Amino acid sequence: MLADVIGDLGSVVIRPTHFLFIDETGVLSRDRRQPFFGLGLLRTADTAALSAELHGLLQRARGRLHPRFEFKFARIGRKSAWVYRELLDLFFAVPGLGFKAQVLDKRQPGFDPGRNYGGLWEAQIAYTRRLVDSALADGVYGVVIADHVTKPRESQRYFEREVRRHPRVLNALMLDSNATLYVQLADVLLGLVVHDCKVRAGAAAPHPVKQELVRHLARRVGVSELCRPHTRRGAPYFGVRLVAPSGGDEE
Repeated sequence: MLADVIGDLGSVVIRPTHFLFIDETGVLSRDRRQPFFGLGLLRTADTAALSAELHGLLQRARGRLHPRFEFKFARIGRKSAWVYRELLDLFFAVPGLGFKAQVLDKRQPGFDPGRNYGGLWEAQIAYTRRLVDSALADGVYGVVIADHVTKPRESQRYFEREVRRHPRVLNALMLDSNATLYVQLADVLLGLVVHDCKVRAGAAAPHPVKQELVRHLARRVGVSELCRPHTRRGAPYFGVRLVAPSGGDEE
């Protein structure tokens, strides 16, 4: 029996596997107050160093700011600016990280994801699968951990099952963002990208602290603005894609 087990283990193929942490911002329905919808994906193969650094920063923030502090783009303010600057620097300091943002400008002519994909829920799944496919384009395998989004009762399509249809997604899970610091990091990176889009489009008033963090992130990435298609291929990888209403990339 032991020989059989050893034989079975010997036939196992070990594949490079990454964690893909996904967050979203905005809504896909028409809303003048939210002209952009974005998805952000943080990729890493090894959570050990990142986990230690994130928890260390979190404990310092909870000691200085609030005992229940969380990393949230929406909560960036003057007193917490130092935390988020250190969080951004941490993204560039920990080896093996990568981030992709996928942003949809809903003001464009032809915006109707419900019609294009058969429903808003179906559209969100489709956009997520496109982002995951892009993140796994180098042939690695992934485990998806996404911020929780409530499935409409009338739909029979479950987010996790649909995402698992990708041939290199080993499994998928949705969690509330307060359960994982990695999704919170994705939230902040994505929030800064989309905030830059809103301000440049005149859809949001400039927020002094958030604007400084946008500039700080842009300098670290090596671009003049976050809200344009670009790719930083050096470590860490950082990419932004603007997606057309039909699902294709914009110029």
